[in-house]
Amino acid sequence: MKEKYLKQIRNILYFLLTVTLMGICKITSSVSINLIMSMFIFLIMLPVVSALERHKVPGGLATLISALIAVMVVSAAVGFIFYTVNQLINILPGYVVRLNYLDSYLMGIISRVRGVPHQDSLIKFLNIDWATSLMPLLRSVSSSAINIIKNSLIILLLAMFLMMERHTLIPKLSSVTQNSENPEKVAIMMDRVNRQVSKYLGMKLLLSTITGLLFYATGLAVGLDLAFLWGVLAVILNFIPTFGSIIITLITIFMAVLQFLPDWTPVIIVAAGTIATQMIIGNILDPRLQGNQLNLSPFFILASLSIFGYIWGIIGMFLAVPIMSIMQIIFANMDSTRGIAILVSSGSSLRKRMKAERKSLAPGLFDDVMFPQESLKKTPKKP
Repeated sequence: MKEKYLKQIRNILYFLLTVTLMGICKITSSVSINLIMSMFIFLIMLPVVSALERHKVPGGLATLISALIAVMVVSAAVGFIFYTVNQLINILPGYVVRLNYLDSYLMGIISRVRGVPHQDSLIKFLNIDWATSLMPLLRSVSSSAINIIKNSLIILLLAMFLMMERHTLIPKLSSVTQNSENPEKVAIMMDRVNRQVSKYLGMKLLLSTITGLLFYATGLAVGLDLAFLWGVLAVILNFIPTFGSIIITLITIFMAVLQFLPDWTPVIIVAAGTIATQMIIGNILDPRLQGNQLNLSPFFILASLSIFGYIWGIIGMFLAVPIMSIMQIIFANMDSTRGIAILVSSGSSLRKRMKAERKSLAPGLFDDVMFPQESLKKTPKKP
């Protein structure tokens, strides 16, 4: 009985510690986001370094090569951000005019249907000056170039130091977690974290790249302005589960409406192409290629998006799923937190086990909740 109470107290302390750590991350978000990003850069670089070392490349040279690749990728990303911002600044005045035309077009339809005076305006009703609101925001991104470059360099340097200490990382973790006599357990856990996160990021990058190419091809086919930008944003935002794909699809369709109205043909082509792309990749390719490798509950995935989005903003939403995956692996390898790992899992393995054992334990118990399709099959038809 005493052991049961101690376990409950320990779980409560774990929960309070987790909440405290999240609060600290929120308060120190400008610093903690660099630390967490460097850890993910390290996880991405590690398979590259390991592959080079397997091909007899010296460890120092392999680390340098992976660092150069990371620098080129980050430089390309930063350059693309500033190029995009400059493009948006140049086309924004023209799109403000198009927005006024869209407002007049919609009010004309509403006036014919509902008898509203045509001189009314939706923009006037919303009381938003888009040019005044968006232009300073875009220019602030350009003016913060030094901060963006500085943070990128800090993240890369932290990742480099982690990479140089990779051979001593497992012994140190074994000592901290009181597993110095069994370092293999920590090594296995680190290997699982590395393989699962790398596989998720690699597969997600492949599927997101296909999505971006199809978005770009759809926009290019109808002559959509900044089609390359919407393709790149489709690649980036698809890393945010559910919400990211919805946001980029709506943005692309809305920009097509602004550009082509009153010609609805290209708008319909863009809408059909982007929605079909998201449906096929999200509902067919993604489940088939990734399967259930993450083993995470959809509810906890959405909850993590909210929590880490609150802590670190948009970057936190990108990192939410990998962080949850890492936490689940760590919790599953600790006896005291294995219950939490089961709670945040998808539960598919438990469901299969319960399905196999339900006949011997309690036939029919919770069948309508656990196995609704089978319960419907057993329901007698009304005469």
